[in-house]
Amino acid sequence: MHRELGRETVLYAMAMVVSGMVQLAFLPFISRWLTAPQVGELGVLSTVSEIVAAVAILGLPTAVLRAWHESAARRSILVLASILPLVPLAVCSILTVIAAPGLLTTLRLTSPGLLFHALALGGSVALFQAASATARARGMALFFFMLQFCRGLASLGLLLLFMSGFRGMSPLAAFIGARWVPTLAAFGVVVLVMYKRTADSAAVRDPGLSRRLLAFGVPLIPAGLAMIVLSGADIVMLRTISPDLAQSGYYEWASRAALILSPITMGFGMAWQRHIFRKKREGGSLNEMGRTALTFMTCVVWASMVLAVASREVTLVFGGESWLPAAAVLPWIAASGALYALFTVSQTGPLLTGQTRFIGGMTFFGAVLNIGFNLRLIPVAGAVGAAFATMAANMFMGMSLFWLGRKVFPVSFGAVLPLMALPVAAGIASGLAPGIRSIIVLIVTAVTVLVLMGLKAAGGGDDKP
Repeated sequence: MHRELGRETVLYAMAMVVSGMVQLAFLPFISRWLTAPQVGELGVLSTVSEIVAAVAILGLPTAVLRAWHESAARRSILVLASILPLVPLAVCSILTVIAAPGLLTTLRLTSPGLLFHALALGGSVALFQAASATARARGMALFFFMLQFCRGLASLGLLLLFMSGFRGMSPLAAFIGARWVPTLAAFGVVVLVMYKRTADSAAVRDPGLSRRLLAFGVPLIPAGLAMIVLSGADIVMLRTISPDLAQSGYYEWASRAALILSPITMGFGMAWQRHIFRKKREGGSLNEMGRTALTFMTCVVWASMVLAVASREVTLVFGGESWLPAAAVLPWIAASGALYALFTVSQTGPLLTGQTRFIGGMTFFGAVLNIGFNLRLIPVAGAVGAAFATMAANMFMGMSLFWLGRKVFPVSFGAVLPLMALPVAAGIASGLAPGIRSIIVLIVTAVTVLVLMGLKAAGGGDDKP
């Protein structure tokens, strides 16, 4: 089972690599075709789409993974996962139409038509994630990778087509449309493939299935929304509080550059949920789970530190000198990404016990902290202050959930605390001279290798399936 987790993590990580590379490939186009204020507007629209997705998804991906291992009615699980998001999506669409005038003014949007693209992106993401959870539950990691690969290529191709072949299409609409069209197509492919794969359970009925899916998933909606607040409040508040609209653009640019950390974080998170639910059903060693989690956290912290100390070079390569102000933001967003990865692991205890309200509660408090920090820091430090606010909130959430779930998933705080402190230290070190930063990267890499070797040796032979 341990090897299967590793295989699925690699495949999911490769799928996220594709997504991350697409985002990196978008950066030169963004830097060339959009101004800093327009990039900030793109970030706000992405946040709107994320809010729509967080509501419409109804917490179904995790609920589907759990139900798949508890119910034989797998065709019904697929159907419900594909249909249930349509109801909240319709509600979101109506509310957006009603609130459109206020949104345009508050968020400083240039066109009401852009809200349609944000709705389409959020809705397609919700449908895709809910339906594709059935493939993940079945262990079809390779299929998911191929979907993401084709989706990424299609996004780049559509962007070039929209920018060159549709002269009347605004650049912002082109960037968003190039994302939601392939996502909606991927949703259709998932439904068709999984409908055939679940043919053997077409006649199986589970009367309480929809109730159980919603009972487990709906409490995760506040957590999803709070996570949007954590990631999206920064760009929205920069857009509304800061007198310099370029600050929102620098923040959005740095956020997209930091998506290079997503492969390992998202890949592990997607495989981890299936792994822990199977462990609960079949039995397994908490020591093995702990070593696996520490291995993951060590790798993420290493990657975030390398990105932080190389932030200036990354910005010059992908954005040029005109985007160098984003280099001051990138280290703190990289640190936030590492701390969010630790937060992913910290959810293990509440997920195993079904106490998803703890996840929602701590994420809510983290979102409140983020807003408070933003109100204080944005007027003083602009985009850098917003990034620091998110980093602090992620640290709070991770530590809180580790503490709450310690009886089910015991964690050594002697190991977790340094892992949380190191990304912050890397943010401080990002302003040092290039030679010193190079030495830091070499030292961090060597220590990481030694830690990973130690964790592997500590596992002995008891991790074999």
